[in-house]
Amino acid sequence: MRHFRAVICVTLFAGVAACVAGPDDEVELGTAEAAETAPGSQSLGTSTGFIDACAISGRTVATFNPTTEYDAIDEGVTAALTLPFSFKLFSGTQTKFWITTNGQLGFGGTPAGSTFGRVTCPLADARFTTPVVLVYSADLVGRDGEDAGVCYATIGSAPNRQLVVTWKDSFFYDAWLTSHVTFSATLNEGTNVIDVGIDRVEASDLPALESGYGAALGKQSGKTGYTYSCFQARAPSGTVIHYTP
Repeated sequence: MRHFRAVICVTLFAGVAACVAGPDDEVELGTAEAAETAPGSQSLGTSTGFIDACAISGRTVATFNPTTEYDAIDEGVTAALTLPFSFKLFSGTQTKFWITTNGQLGFGGTPAGSTFGRVTCPLADARFTTPVVLVYSADLVGRDGEDAGVCYATIGSAPNRQLVVTWKDSFFYDAWLTSHVTFSATLNEGTNVIDVGIDRVEASDLPALESGYGAALGKQSGKTGYTYSCFQARAPSGTVIHYTP
């Protein structure tokens, strides 16, 4: 296990904006309680917030290979997994995906990710060589417990299936065992919408992390990227984000 790294203290400012529109009519929603469609943006139909894939019958508990000399549940990535349906991200159609312990959902046959969940914003970040969704990219560690871990499951029937990936009760490295982070990403067949739900972010020892200051959220492919939040107070518990193609 790695040595303790310095903690950067921050000051909380104003709360999360209820709703903003991204480029190309992308809809980015704030907290679930305030979710609404931004003026001028396209309709998404029925949207999805947080889903617990670990509670779905037939779910798979992800296993990780270490990306460095650290333990796999600290710095790990899965093998390349087969998508249950083809999925379009920006201009590319994907058939494989991979998951990191640090809240990153990538695509393609070469699993990667960034050590400690590091991200340089605004996106695109050149360290990611394959398409990736930064679901909640942070320096996270998987908690060892029966009701914790990273799970994925496919629900629904073609042509309206959903692939759900859930990071359940991880914790921040800098708030070791005293924090709780649970969130999910849902890929929607056909619409190619990505739904992100932040269910729980608690850090009693470092409460500034609870607002989203400890994470980067967005998506990118090649030199094209969209940043929802870059270590800002925009992703507390209850946040729901919808990324359109």
